[in-house]
Amino acid sequence: MEKYFQQLIEHTVRTNQLLEQQNQILKKQQESLVALNRGLADLHDVQLSVNNLLNKELIHLLEQPLLDKNQVMDKLNIKDSTYRRYVKEGYLQPMGFEKIDWYFGRDLVKALEESRRKGRI
Repeated sequence: MEKYFQQLIEHTVRTNQLLEQQNQILKKQQESLVALNRGLADLHDVQLSVNNLLNKELIHLLEQPLLDKNQVMDKLNIKDSTYRRYVKEGYLQPMGFEKIDWYFGRDLVKALEESRRKGRI
């Protein structure tokens, strides 16, 4: 009988040790969840900031007039062949809507620099 009591005590001690280990693991998991929650809150704040910036940029873009191919060629003082070369070389990056090339004024910066370099402007 004493042997059984000793085994019962050993099992109880082992069970208590396992429960303590589980409690430690749960505590670490809770700390990790709190840290994760803080990180998610920070990420949410960053996403809101980016969203606000993008909305401001979109409003700014909508205030700018759109230029078509002919207006761009006039502004840059270039011919059609030069225009096509600028598009091919990446100086101009048109937005295509219904087979028409459209640009915002700020999209012409690279092409303006190239035209200045060539002495056209």
